[in-house]
Amino acid sequence: MGDSYRTDRYKLRLLPGYYLGQALMTPPPQNLSRIRPAQPEDLETMGRVAYLTGFFGESAAVYFPSLSLFRDLWIKPYLYGAGMCNWLAELDGIVVGYIVGASDTQVYRQYFLRSAFEMLKNAMAGKYPGLVGCVPYLLRAAWYSNRRAPAELYPAHLHINLLPQARGFGLGHQLLEAHLNCLRARGVRGVQLSTTRENDRALKLYEKFGFEVYIEWRSPLWKPWLGREATHLTLVKDLRAQY
Repeated sequence: MGDSYRTDRYKLRLLPGYYLGQALMTPPPQNLSRIRPAQPEDLETMGRVAYLTGFFGESAAVYFPSLSLFRDLWIKPYLYGAGMCNWLAELDGIVVGYIVGASDTQVYRQYFLRSAFEMLKNAMAGKYPGLVGCVPYLLRAAWYSNRRAPAELYPAHLHINLLPQARGFGLGHQLLEAHLNCLRARGVRGVQLSTTRENDRALKLYEKFGFEVYIEWRSPLWKPWLGREATHLTLVKDLRAQY
């Protein structure tokens, strides 16, 4: 599969009779859904889901032409040493969503330092088609960085994504519940996440689980692709308290 992903050029089967890029005409049977722990061998599938939802629930291709680089930056670290309590959501055996996270953000950052040389070799070997087109976003992301909550209070962080066709079946609730219970069982005291006001559905889910706004700010990060500034939020949850 090439990195110039478009749903009209490449159809990945979602369920029998349905494909990514098409709306589900009828809901799949509820007994076909499940969540399971994510494994390193799930990297490719998770990378595709991440890419298809990487722009406010839609494809990241609009600002990040390299699927493989997107995957290696934002999925691979969690599956290869920096992550904990990672889960997948499936419908009829097909991965349609995930939640990943790290219990210690410092460990996550150290992973990038260790893997920087490998990623540089991959880039020089041409393994990241579309790399040049990703530079504008990467530069803006470095300049307009996220504002984080104190790591001593909220050492863990998480990311959750579901394909549009898989939303509305309670899978997001199951993923988040499993992830938080896993962190809590391992003695992690708090968790944080970054999102925007664009993600209305996700914000309602986070509120239901007791996440609170730590900081909120306007950022021009997405303006070239969104056409306006976005309101960013850092949400936090004390895992010592039940939701």
